[in-house]
Amino acid sequence: MKIRIFAILIILSFFWNCHAPKEIQAPQPQAASRPFAFPDTLWISHTAVQMIDSMFYLEKKSRSDLTSGDTVAAQYSLDYFFEIASRFSDQDRQTLSGWRFYDSLVTNANQRFEYVTAVLDTESTEAEEIRQDITEIEERSFPDSILFSDVEYVDTSGTMPLTLNRKVRLAIKYFQTRGRKVFTKWLERSGRYEKMIKDVLRKKNMPEELAYLAMIESGFNPRSRSYARAVGMWQFISATGRYYGLRHNWWFDERRDIIKSTEAATDHLADLYQRFGDWYLALAGYNCNPKRVEYNMRRYRTRNYWKLRRLPRQTRNYVPTFLAATIIANNPDKFGFHVQKHPAIEVDTVTISESIDLNVIARAVDTSYAFIKEINPAVLRWVTPPGIKDFTLYLPKGKRAVFLERYKSIPDSQKRSWVRHRIRSGETLSTIARKYHTSMSVLKSVNKLRGSLIRAGKYLLIPVPQNKAHFYAEKEKSHKRSKRRKVKRYNPAPVKENSAEYKKVTYIVKKGDTLGEIAERYGTRASKIRRWNGLYYGQHIYPKQKLTLYVHKQPFARQKSEKPAEDPNATYYTVRPGDTLWDIAHKYGTSIKKLKTLNNKSSSRIKPGERLKVSTNTRLSN
Repeated sequence: MKIRIFAILIILSFFWNCHAPKEIQAPQPQAASRPFAFPDTLWISHTAVQMIDSMFYLEKKSRSDLTSGDTVAAQYSLDYFFEIASRFSDQDRQTLSGWRFYDSLVTNANQRFEYVTAVLDTESTEAEEIRQDITEIEERSFPDSILFSDVEYVDTSGTMPLTLNRKVRLAIKYFQTRGRKVFTKWLERSGRYEKMIKDVLRKKNMPEELAYLAMIESGFNPRSRSYARAVGMWQFISATGRYYGLRHNWWFDERRDIIKSTEAATDHLADLYQRFGDWYLALAGYNCNPKRVEYNMRRYRTRNYWKLRRLPRQTRNYVPTFLAATIIANNPDKFGFHVQKHPAIEVDTVTISESIDLNVIARAVDTSYAFIKEINPAVLRWVTPPGIKDFTLYLPKGKRAVFLERYKSIPDSQKRSWVRHRIRSGETLSTIARKYHTSMSVLKSVNKLRGSLIRAGKYLLIPVPQNKAHFYAEKEKSHKRSKRRKVKRYNPAPVKENSAEYKKVTYIVKKGDTLGEIAERYGTRASKIRRWNGLYYGQHIYPKQKLTLYVHKQPFARQKSEKPAEDPNATYYTVRPGDTLWDIAHKYGTSIKKLKTLNNKSSSRIKPGERLKVSTNTRLSN
């Protein structure tokens, strides 16, 4: 009986295994299929492994896109690359920092991104470079005792208090001299958008002076793009843009939309003001991480922006640069800027959910393709984005009714153009994409392809511009202009200083270090450290990273060997962990300025174990 029951169970088990539905799993990437190998000592999560696979694919794709001449596709591949990189946990990031392949992968992507940015727009990083230039001039010109002097004058006649002190005056002087040409261009361009931005600010009961934040962020350039991958007139990074409702993909980027990005920027500024209760602190939070501002407020026990001395160097000069630009823009003639501003851009809006060729739109409203492209900077291609609902299209002022009337009579077949391409033997998706001046990702999306495998004899639908001659002629002009530009190449060799005068030093980055502090410690500049190590502006450094520095031999030797003799009649204090100059000055009843003078210091930076002279006559116990 038992044998019979056992046989029945075996038969039922076999029947169930044959006919029961099985779970279908997506194929996982095999280690053997990767062109690189994970070291045995690398302990990272399975999620991190998949992220690295994606990053490797995107970096490879960006190279392919550049080879085919599609810089915009390369730009978005690299955007997604760095977005993935930002998702690593602190533990995984720390582990990956010691893996040479990963470091090389990120470095190559960084260098390629700089190249793509330079090719796409010569003015894309103009405002960012001006802010950096002002920062470095201020660092060279004045010690902290002057930079952080008391407020000299505050103008409260407008909707926002405008402080005038030494730092603001220095920025004004810069715009009047070295930066005159660029600032003149910004003032001229401000006429296009100034009225529209101020209307939005008035509607939200916010200071109208905030309109000039777009000036120092981008020079009022909606197509601006920074090395830190911030985009548009208000310089939104991808994550912040999404938080405030700005969408983007290969076809369009609402961070470049002049009206939607302004609405998002003013909402962001309003949130920061509600968080800090002070416009200067809100502006500092706009430039750097708001948590960094809050940390400094707690550390120095103040809500006064001018007393937050440990903010990032550019943030310390961000508000003065904004104030200088605002003061000049309010009365340009007084400061020697006699400019004729560009006429304000006035547009009508219409909401569409179809993909329409911009040439069709231009004909419908009796204007040119170039003008439609100019007033719609969010449109990256020759058509409005397919598959996007409620896309805002801008038309020349007074043309909305005309467009809607004529649009009804346009057949669907004429709204956009498609080519039905028959796949020939030997063709690949990449060669077909190159032939039609598009990208593989677009062909996959349009034809609903999961992989890159295609078969001869089948057909692909390919979107093309209706006015192909005009579109490709403009693309060819852009390509020729990019060849004439002086741009950074993929692998710029780090510049070395004269070995006869300089000594090479390898510095290992510690937790909390910044390039500015390292530069100050070794008597050099942050821009030089970036140049020596092939770092782009805004690139983060991480603990245990090795940096190559070149310092003067004599000062460096003197710093190591010579130790100044202590004054027997003076009182000294040995700095303990957590001490600040303010704490020491308060303890000994003196001032920070006097401590700096006694110890020949130009900054407030101190370190544990350092001996400070606190008095020259009365001896006090330590």
